[in-house]
Amino acid sequence: MKPNPGGVIKGEAIVDREKEIDSIWRALQNQSVVLVSERRVGKTSILRKMEENPGEGWNPILYWVEGKQHPVEFVEGLYETLIERKLLKGKFHKLKKFYIKYVGGEGIGSWKLPQIRENWKTLLDSMVQDILDSGMKVLLMFDELPLMLAKFIKAEEIGPLGTMGFLDTLRELRNKYEASKDISFIFCGSIGIHLIIKDLKKNHAYNSDPINNMKIISISGMDEKGARELCDKLTEDAPFQFDGKDEIFDYICRETDRLPFYIQHVFSYFYESGKMVITKKTVDESIQFLLNDPNDEGFFRQYLDRIKTYYDNKMQEISLLILNRACEKNDYWGEDDIINTVKTHMEEEAETIKEALDLLWSDHYLKREIKNNRRTYKFRYTILQKWWNVNRG
Repeated sequence: MKPNPGGVIKGEAIVDREKEIDSIWRALQNQSVVLVSERRVGKTSILRKMEENPGEGWNPILYWVEGKQHPVEFVEGLYETLIERKLLKGKFHKLKKFYIKYVGGEGIGSWKLPQIRENWKTLLDSMVQDILDSGMKVLLMFDELPLMLAKFIKAEEIGPLGTMGFLDTLRELRNKYEASKDISFIFCGSIGIHLIIKDLKKNHAYNSDPINNMKIISISGMDEKGARELCDKLTEDAPFQFDGKDEIFDYICRETDRLPFYIQHVFSYFYESGKMVITKKTVDESIQFLLNDPNDEGFFRQYLDRIKTYYDNKMQEISLLILNRACEKNDYWGEDDIINTVKTHMEEEAETIKEALDLLWSDHYLKREIKNNRRTYKFRYTILQKWWNVNRG
């Protein structure tokens, strides 16, 4: 298998992740799931693998929603996805009933008519009823849902109020139909949906909690077995010579935090540079190439952009200061020391600084460990810490 960092990966090219997939299927026995991770960690590949290899009795539908600009586009796209998958074989009886009620005619046509846009909630509800009437057990997986919601907030026609209504509608649908055990949902995104909800609560008086009855599952690096299996597969099509294969694989896994995107990049560097004799030095060269790449093929700037886009001004300033200092630390950094460091640079209450730390922890910038009954933090990913040190420290 040749490396394909950032490309669409399907079938046997999606290596391992069985542990994560098993945990998702187990959770779905009881409740819907919010799947969280950053871009390029592998969540979409996991969803594809679930779609290609469904759990017993399930019919998973992967629906990428980032490009939708209005709730009716979301409904239209879901309809088209179901048609493409031939899930209902055209038997949208309830949906057609309401569509014809609003528009007339004999079937479903344009979704751009004003009366259709105004009644998207009824049409979505009727489509879910059609799914249930099919007698099949369906899993709807909405990929990049938070990015779509962020667009809704900024759209003049929808805005924060319409976005809150959309979130409440999704919750109502889940509460109304999930008890049947014939339909479940996965909400997935590369920015946490909690950031969208936090913004709506803080700035627009949103008083609902639309995901509090969903299981939140985080995706990070592969386990050791899976990461080594990926390394093995990426060596199949080239006559690499290793200075101790097991030792080199362990080193690659450690230096990439077992993130498949970066493992793919390391082997892509080997291929493109023509380096067939692989030592630790060669691995270091591949990592340094990513850290110093002006085109950011490693996609590290997403972490910076996410803070600048979705954190408010105060949280931005505090969070960037913490990360700019944390990237220089070799070990965990105590919360009290972090607070004191921030206070030497800006006048902020300790509670506000703790809020920023909680945000960085929940957004996977930092990991936390309790030492001597004290909270301590460090970068979650070593490769990100190195990039931050090189480019921001």
